[in-house]
Amino acid sequence: MQDFEKKRKFERVPYDDTINFSVLFTESEDLKKIEVEGKIINTSQAGIGIVINFPLEAGHVLQWADKHQKGKLHMASVRWSQELEDYFRAGAMFI
Repeated sequence: MQDFEKKRKFERVPYDDTINFSVLFTESEDLKKIEVEGKIINTSQAGIGIVINFPLEAGHVLQWADKHQKGKLHMASVRWSQELEDYFRAGAMFI
């Protein structure tokens, strides 16, 4: 088990769902909003793990609609992101 897994407060549960995310971030003092598809690969009480084809950075905010409760939105702040072959793997904490 890796060190960061030992430090986690909440257990990660495997998940497999493709989601349309809004990515909110600032660029040259302007607020930007990009719509991008990604996949949630795990969840916990505190956040989600995702894979996505967008260069996420720590501090970006993700927003997405709940598929089970119409009108409910989820938001999470990207805590870390790692570029892999042709996609990004990231962890985001619910806000």
